[in-house]
Amino acid sequence: MNTIKLKISQSMDSVGRVISIVRRAKVSVKRLELVSTDSLYEVEMYVEGAADEVQWLVAKLDKLPEVLEIKTAPIITATAIVSR
Repeated sequence: MNTIKLKISQSMDSVGRVISIVRRAKVSVKRLELVSTDSLYEVEMYVEGAADEVQWLVAKLDKLPEVLEIKTAPIITATAIVSR
């Protein structure tokens, strides 16, 4: 799973363009948060999918003029094994 964080201009058109690109990606969106600040929307998405599909999504989002900043990072999950 990966997290993608965006800062976009505060416009519902910008949100619509981001969602439109996310819909075309072959990833599964597990969680999406949108927080409004003074002049920006901060978007945080948790996505699952093949690494090349996640990179495709990040590259497409980065080309949008509304995207002012983009960051991505893998989410490392811990697995505990208990034996008795």
